[in-house]
Amino acid sequence: MTTYDAIVVGSGVGGLAAASLLTQVGGWRVLVLERHFALGGFNHAFQRKGFHWDIGLHYVGDMAPGSQLRRIMDLVTRGEVDWRRMPDEFDVFHYPDEQFAAPSDADEYADRLCARFPAEASAIRAYFADVRRASGWFAREVVRWNIPRPASAALGWAQRRDRALALTTTGAYLGSRFADPALRAALASQWGDYALPPRDSAFAMHALIVDHYLRGGWYPVGGSTAMTAAMVGVIRDGGGDAQVYSTVEEILIENGSAAGVRVAVKRGRASRVHEVRAPVVISDAGARATVGRLVSRSMPQERLLAEHPSGTACVTAYLGLARSPEELGFHGENHWYFTSLDHDAAAASDGALRGEPGHAYLSFPSLKDPGATRHTAEIITTVPAAAFAAWSGTSWQRRGDDYDQLKRRIGDGLVHFVETRAPGFRALVEHVEVSTPLTVSQFAGYPSGSFADLAGTPDRLRHKMFPSRIGPGLYLTGADAMSLGIAGALMGAVMAAGSAMGPLGIPRVMARAARRRPPGVA
Repeated sequence: MTTYDAIVVGSGVGGLAAASLLTQVGGWRVLVLERHFALGGFNHAFQRKGFHWDIGLHYVGDMAPGSQLRRIMDLVTRGEVDWRRMPDEFDVFHYPDEQFAAPSDADEYADRLCARFPAEASAIRAYFADVRRASGWFAREVVRWNIPRPASAALGWAQRRDRALALTTTGAYLGSRFADPALRAALASQWGDYALPPRDSAFAMHALIVDHYLRGGWYPVGGSTAMTAAMVGVIRDGGGDAQVYSTVEEILIENGSAAGVRVAVKRGRASRVHEVRAPVVISDAGARATVGRLVSRSMPQERLLAEHPSGTACVTAYLGLARSPEELGFHGENHWYFTSLDHDAAAASDGALRGEPGHAYLSFPSLKDPGATRHTAEIITTVPAAAFAAWSGTSWQRRGDDYDQLKRRIGDGLVHFVETRAPGFRALVEHVEVSTPLTVSQFAGYPSGSFADLAGTPDRLRHKMFPSRIGPGLYLTGADAMSLGIAGALMGAVMAAGSAMGPLGIPRVMARAARRRPPGVA
C-alpha cells in the first residue's frame, strides 16, 4: 500500500490548496479523497446542453498581481491560472429609489458616498477606516489561534483595542453611526457574500468581505476548473494523488492522535472499504461533519457546534442564454436587486418559494470568463432551509414531482424578478436549472444546506471557532477554518497546512508566497 505523509478529506479549495502547500513547502506526499464524482467541492463546475457553470465561484477580490492573496493563489496553482479583472464598477446595488455602484477604488467609493450623503460624510470616512481596522483584527486573530502560545498571547494583547469593534454586530455598528436608512442599506449590500444579514453578522466578518473587494473583483480564465486542475497537478507531480468516488467513513484516532482514515472506494457498481494510514489528517469536510460524524470519539468542540447557527440558506437558478446579455447593457458586473432597505427582513423572507423573491443577486459568468463558449447567468436568493425538510433523506434527482414543481416555481420567479428590472431578459433564457439547500447538503455534506455552515456571528470569533488544529495530527481547513468564499477557504488552507508543518509552518508558507514574482515580472 502506498504511504502518505498526510491525507486530506475533501477536494474543495481548502483541501486542494492545503495539499498543494504541503507538497511544495513541506515536500510531503499527500492523498486527497473526494466522495463525489468530480474534484473541486464548492469549486467544481457542471455542464448542461453545452452551457457551463461554476458552483461556488462568483468573483474574487484582491487578485491584483503582487497582492499578498494573489501571491498565495499563484503559489498553490504554480501561477498556472490567469486572472481577469471585472469592470471597474463590479458590484451594482439596486433599491426602489436608489442605485449605488461600487468602484474598484476605496477612496473613490468613499467620495461617491459622501457626495450622495453629504450630511454623513465624516461618518462615512470613519466607516472605511473602521472596515480596515476590523478586517485586520479578523485576519490577525485567526493567525493568533494557530501559532504557539507566547506569540499568540502577545498578539492578543496588541489586538485588544479593536476587539469590541470587531465583535459588535454589523447592524448595531451601522445603526449607531448612520442616520439615513438608505445609507445603512447601501453599506450592508454585500451581506449575501457571507450569508448573514446585518443583525446577526459580526462586524469583523462584514469588514473582511468589504475590505476584500475594495480594490475590485476578479475572475479566473477557465473558471473554477482551471484552479482545480492546477492544484491537482501540483499534488500529483509531488508524488501524491487526488481520488474521486472515495468516501471517508471515519478518521482513525489511535493513542489520541490521527492515524489515517477508513475509506469506501467505489469502482463501477462495487465498493470496498479499506484503511489508508498517515500521521496527519486534514479535513475539508466542514467542522460539523468532521467533529460530529468522521471522528467517532467525543471532542470538546461538539457542544459549541451544537449551539452555533448556520448561515442563511439559498437557492440558485443556473441559466443558459441564447444570446449575449450585453444586448441589455450588462458587461460582466454583478447586480444586487432589493425591493426594500430592510436586509434583515429580506433574509427571513420565504417569498422565493411562492415565486416572489424580494431580493436577488445576478451574475454573468460568461461575461467574466473570456474562455466561455456559451452565455450563462446565475440568480441567487435566500430561502428558509426548513421549507425543504419534507424532502430530507431523498436522493438527488429523485425527490418527487412536488419538489420539481417547487423548483420550477422558484426558477420562474427569479427569471421574472430580473425581467421586471431588465426588460428583455426572459427572451434570452434558453435553459433553467435550480439548486436548493438540499443540493448543497447533498454535494457539500453541510446538514444546514447553507454555503456558510458556521455562521459568521460574533460568537464564532469570541469562542475561537475553529483553530486549524482540532486534535493531535488532526486539522481543519477551508471556510470553517477562516471565512466564506474562495479567499476564505484559501487562507484556511494556509492555516491548516502551516500548522501541520509545525510552529514555523505558517511563516514558511507566507515567506514562500512572498518570493513569488508577479505575473509578467522576470
